Amino acid sequence: MDLCTVISEKFIPQAINLISSYKINSFDQKVYLYYFNTNPHKLEIFHKMFPGQVVLREVHPVCEHALMPRVFFYKVYAINDCLLNHSDAMIYSDSASCFISKTTELENDLVDGSLFLPYTNVRLANQYWTTKKCFEKVGAIDAELMPQYWAGFQAYQRTPDNVEFVTQFFEYMKDPDIAMPETTVKKPDGENEKCIEHRCDQSLLSILIHKYGRHQHFDIHKNERYGDWQTIISFDSSYVPNFEKMVLSPRESKFGQYRFARGVS
Repeated sequence: MDLCTVISEKFIPQAINLISSYKINSFDQKVYLYYFNTNPHKLEIFHKMFPGQVVLREVHPVCEHALMPRVFFYKVYAINDCLLNHSDAMIYSDSASCFISKTTELENDLVDGSLFLPYTNVRLANQYWTTKKCFEKVGAIDAELMPQYWAGFQAYQRTPDNVEFVTQFFEYMKDPDIAMPETTVKKPDGENEKCIEHRCDQSLLSILIHKYGRHQHFDIHKNERYGDWQTIISFDSSYVPNFEKMVLSPRESKFGQYRFARGVS
């Protein structure tokens, strides 16, 4: 499967780490690197380090919030453009993550040609991480009690259902009432309401999965391989990540280190 990721200028080092780790731990597929708020000259390093292997694509400002860092519209732009126009089968990963073992079994983990990773903790239900306005405009009020899905790692084959899903993801995300407010805004519905903060692309992904009947059951083995263990452990301190089975290590840059750079592969 091809790799798709997106960066602003300060995430160039993380993207180099991600792509390097992917090249070691996958088949020799293309990498589609989307960028915004970046000096194009600084992107030349990707052609030097990965000649002929990285396709650079600029995120265009198709709506007013397209390039706002904490709204994450650019992630949905990248997924939509990559699947519809470039790749027959793609992994989306946040640039700050890192592959630490082989991805060659990932296609066996797809359900209906996709991979979505739900959280199970009741405190990670949609109602705590999505505004009322978002639920209303998407027409998915009944998704309030459903689980959030991690937006930092997704996978899609180019099937009619996935093309339709990703297209709707992109179109809905253009609406500021759905995409916003950004994640720095606390209690966006008011102090006495349930929503702690709006998770933007993750909020929309999660309720669209419910709206279109695309739920995937929590699978401990998939979660061990690709899951967001850092969020899980912050809500459940008893959870112990299984590093022996881990394929993707999320948010490496939060720790000021990169696993690939430290020789873990």
